[in-house]
Amino acid sequence: MPEHISYSTAPSPTGPWTYAGEIMPLCDTKSFTNHCGVADYKGHSYFFYHTGKLPQGGGFGRSVAVEEFKYNADGSFPTIVPTDEGVEPVDEFSPYRKVEAETMAFSKGLKTEQNDEVGVYVTDIHNGDYIKLQSVCFCNKIPRTFTARVASGLRGGQIEIRVDSIGGQLLGRLEVPGTGGWEKWQTLTTDLTNYAKGRHDLYFVFTGRKGPKLMNFDWWEMRGLEQVNMPLFQTKYTADPSPMVVGDTLFLYTSHDSSPEDIADENEKNSAGFFMYDWLLWSTTDMVNWTEHGAVASLKDFTWRSRENGAWAIQTVERNGKYYLYAPLHGHGIGVLVADSPYGPFRDPLGKPLVWQQEHWDDIDPTVYIDDDGQAYMYWGNPNTYYALLNEDMISLKSDIVKLDYHIDHYQEGPWLYKRDGKYYLAYASTCCPEALGYAMSDSPTGPWQSKGYIMRPTERNRGNHPGICQYKNHWYAFGQNYDLMHLDTFVHHERRSVSATEITYNADGTIKEEPYWLDQKPMEQLHWLNPYQRVEAETMAWGYGLKSAKMGIENTGIVANMLPSTGKKNMYVYDINDGEYIRLRGVDFGSKGAKSFSLSAAATGGCTVTLRLDSLKGEVVGTAVVSGTGSLEKYRLFSGKVKNASGVHDLYICFSKASGDVRLDWWQFK
Repeated sequence: MPEHISYSTAPSPTGPWTYAGEIMPLCDTKSFTNHCGVADYKGHSYFFYHTGKLPQGGGFGRSVAVEEFKYNADGSFPTIVPTDEGVEPVDEFSPYRKVEAETMAFSKGLKTEQNDEVGVYVTDIHNGDYIKLQSVCFCNKIPRTFTARVASGLRGGQIEIRVDSIGGQLLGRLEVPGTGGWEKWQTLTTDLTNYAKGRHDLYFVFTGRKGPKLMNFDWWEMRGLEQVNMPLFQTKYTADPSPMVVGDTLFLYTSHDSSPEDIADENEKNSAGFFMYDWLLWSTTDMVNWTEHGAVASLKDFTWRSRENGAWAIQTVERNGKYYLYAPLHGHGIGVLVADSPYGPFRDPLGKPLVWQQEHWDDIDPTVYIDDDGQAYMYWGNPNTYYALLNEDMISLKSDIVKLDYHIDHYQEGPWLYKRDGKYYLAYASTCCPEALGYAMSDSPTGPWQSKGYIMRPTERNRGNHPGICQYKNHWYAFGQNYDLMHLDTFVHHERRSVSATEITYNADGTIKEEPYWLDQKPMEQLHWLNPYQRVEAETMAWGYGLKSAKMGIENTGIVANMLPSTGKKNMYVYDINDGEYIRLRGVDFGSKGAKSFSLSAAATGGCTVTLRLDSLKGEVVGTAVVSGTGSLEKYRLFSGKVKNASGVHDLYICFSKASGDVRLDWWQFK
């Protein structure tokens, strides 16, 4: 006979007990037994009971269900009736952590097993099965990657990551190959190509061949933008990184992929091709907070060039207080610019190419290294590799051009020459496409070179790459490029690349330990804390997606004819400020006494509210400042506000709201 649930009460655990009535009357639970449990959790009361409502369930195939209830005013139970909806969540479920696959609100067609290696895991996964997690909080973070630990003794399948329903918006798809056995586990990562904010039900829908078992599933995790190694710069698209250390500062020169608004030809604004007109400079002393210095040179600085596009990979080196910028002018050789400062202004001392082999178009991507004996070497080339010795003046050749009579494994372009512990290294972009970061080693700066494999191997997640490598403050760093910033906006292919960096380590024999793809790494380690009690340029940031920057008094243009010659160091400003955007600074040290006030230099024809938060976009508000009109965009003045509870080391979020008109930010400072 079906069972109902009643209860009794007593003044003590040993009675006497008095019958108090029914809690759950006879109901259609499809189980002839019932059995209860009651618990209070996080301010809510819950009633657990039997049900046979799962497919093939019944009196001998029971499952546990739960209903939330509230006690009556006199402490008695209300009547509780089973529902199909279940209970509401009482807390946020974060996907930005390692989650066991057997964690679920509902599932279809799955079973669980366990072993000594991984513990409990999900198995018996077939096409069309799924896992549902209820009310997952993506919050204000953007989920960027999905990682899962899986195994398959057959051909594998796919895990579709969807929200709201089994046919809901597709965030991404993880391809699971055969791993060689049902307990041969692999950890795989995929990029999420769509984004969800706020709360959603999350579904893992399993697809593959109909009939056979697809895979086993151990755990999963998502990582948001702040949990992965995202590109270094967000105000502009960048590529072809060229690091140079001067004193306590690491300077990074990059080429500049144009955004649509920088491309003059309306018909080309959404083209997939390259639109590159100038070269940019950035600097850091802590590896995570970078200051932009804008364009240091452009195609305009080479009057003999024949093309209005193609400001490709450069390298800048210092010698005897002079700075030499080597640039390829595709189809017109390699030129050199010279300056007295890393910021420029750079000038062309030759008025002609330094190298131009007119019988082909191989002359691109120069790299220059000055050896311990003072001899300078320049390598370049795609798809062939060339080198020549430079004279001490750094603007003339000391030797003939030598073409390597052998091909380095997977070499494509972008060579980068350096030396470590008596060994010479030639890093490069590997054979396209996708390109990776490969390298070779030699006992001589002129070779022969022995291929050593990859610093970062090819992946379909990245079409191109290009190395720049340096030692800085007793750490070795490799810089490269990807499309990860553009992918926040679109996965339709355009040549809008961004530069990322990673710390690299060497084995005892000098070979380089291979690094995973950028997004599979944690964010870079900060070398020292940022001092907020000095003037900090607004264009100094660890993250500022959506914002733009420019040099004061210089109009932004993608038309080479309208560009100024290299201007040297100029003050910059941040603009294009919209509600919800922010500047993040990592590792800001407010000290033990803490900050009392905040000042911001700005010019505006409109205004905005600046809110200072610690550690996250939802973190504690420690201060505000309201920027209002200053009369013109050339007239800057200080806007200030009081600060409280800002002490110790925190990430600082400078958040913008109530934005109107044009607002330009110059610098800020705490006191």
